[in-house]
Amino acid sequence: MKFYKKTIFFILIFVSVISLSSCTYFNTIISIARKNKLPKTEITVNYYVDDNLYKTESTKNRSDFQYPENPTKEGYNFGGWTYSESYQTLEPSDFLYYDVNELDLYAYFSKGTHFSDNLKYNGPEISKAVMPSFGKPNILVVPLTLGGTHTEKMLNEIKIAFSGTSEQTGFESVNSFYYKSSNGRLDIQFDFMDDWFKPQNSKDYYGQYDSKKDRYGDYGTGVIYNEFLKAYDSVIDFSKYDNDEDGFIDGIWFIYDIMPEYFSEDRVWWAYVTSTYNTSRKYDGCYPRNYANASYYFMHEYETEKRYGIKLEKYDMSDITIDAHTYIHETGHLLGLNDYYDNDPTKGGSGGVYGAGMMDANCGDLNTVDKLLLGFADPYVLSTTLGTVTTKTVEIGAFEDTGDFILVAKNNPKSIYSEYFLIELYTNTGLNTHDIPISKPASLLPINPINIYPSYGIRILHVNASLTKEYNGKTYSFPVDFTYNNSTTKTLFVDTLVNSKKGIVRNTDTNSDYLDIRALYYETGVDYDLMSSDFKMANGSNLFFNFKIDSISSEKATITFTLMGGII
Repeated sequence: MKFYKKTIFFILIFVSVISLSSCTYFNTIISIARKNKLPKTEITVNYYVDDNLYKTESTKNRSDFQYPENPTKEGYNFGGWTYSESYQTLEPSDFLYYDVNELDLYAYFSKGTHFSDNLKYNGPEISKAVMPSFGKPNILVVPLTLGGTHTEKMLNEIKIAFSGTSEQTGFESVNSFYYKSSNGRLDIQFDFMDDWFKPQNSKDYYGQYDSKKDRYGDYGTGVIYNEFLKAYDSVIDFSKYDNDEDGFIDGIWFIYDIMPEYFSEDRVWWAYVTSTYNTSRKYDGCYPRNYANASYYFMHEYETEKRYGIKLEKYDMSDITIDAHTYIHETGHLLGLNDYYDNDPTKGGSGGVYGAGMMDANCGDLNTVDKLLLGFADPYVLSTTLGTVTTKTVEIGAFEDTGDFILVAKNNPKSIYSEYFLIELYTNTGLNTHDIPISKPASLLPINPINIYPSYGIRILHVNASLTKEYNGKTYSFPVDFTYNNSTTKTLFVDTLVNSKKGIVRNTDTNSDYLDIRALYYETGVDYDLMSSDFKMANGSNLFFNFKIDSISSEKATITFTLMGGII
């Protein structure tokens, strides 16, 4: 049993549900007028660049609404127009049904390429009801008593785990982690119930609840969720938690007061994000949907490790006061991210990110692909040109410190939903510092001392983020989900190109593979010939680029790429 794997991300898609969740995501600053006709009112738009008025334009014809000529800023790329304090750039068509007279829009600039796509906006249908990854979304945390010990002290610790400081937790709280990981783009506002909610039945009733016999396919925890909504419908305005006004509550957290089922094969009382599809009732105009479920005792796993003499996590917990790692990981699912570990070794391909990331082994920061999907960071984009050989030199800073990374694609990518490679300068700094998800070799011969290896290197992730219209044997008219995952498909959603297989180390405590620094690329002047390597594209063809590290340190790296255009 792999004790460190604590996520079950259930995906249930029904045709009726899909039709309910197919609305476009809009920022919450402006209320959306959901009408069948275009507003007749004239709209005036004030465009700002660095808080200075750039231009003001007005139009009465909404169907012809267009942006003005793109502004320029030396050393930066224009990424689009957005609202103040938002990083979601918008298309002109997004304003067709805004029944307002005046708008203020702000120019978004970045050193990389900004993609307007993200999981919440133009993503697969499965991600439309997730919580926004920008701004200050409101999420409710509900302490849940299932017959265990529940005290005022525990309530206070729950608050610290979700909204506390790094000093209070010994690592990060959920809020502080995502604020830092998003470079300030996401500042989750958690509300807390003042007392423990007691459901109507025993924990065994909900633990043994047969979802196949439920009208909506709900699990026992989904039944509890709907009980809670009914009990507090007249007390709580649940529309506050529909942050994007798409008609769905974005997410509610349940923290229960009993130990998780570490030693059970069928673990209902575990840590996971799943969904209720109960559409029998709206709450303040919103349907329930995604919710997270985890034990209070996940924040005190160090005591559990000592009690049972087992290893529960890869990282050191001895210096952590209140451990929020599990809640941070599960909140990633509320944002629409999936697991990157293999939860079914009998199926699919081998590889992955080898524990090096929060959405795999609960370690360190989010990976480059996570931040790209959520819109937290903008990559430098390199792509092939048909029939040509292109050489390009790029300098990047350490990803943890600067957010710099490179996206290499076989042709000019118009969307993040395609196949590409993400390249970063990995360092054990920032949110990686405590957990060190990529370490140095544990032991080496005296003639090959450990100090010859740096504490940084180039990491390359191969991402296959294409979308599919197929789900459960049915074909839909729109993208429903990602084509690949890291568990059941032979082609992986995300895999690591490793410099040396000696850098993939087996952890006997957790029976899993992890990366050490030897798996990364760190030698200068070496022509890393990826085109002649064993690595392949999703269609089985050879890779299309090589690279050489011109210089590298813990602060920055200069890399020269050779891209082969070939026949696309």
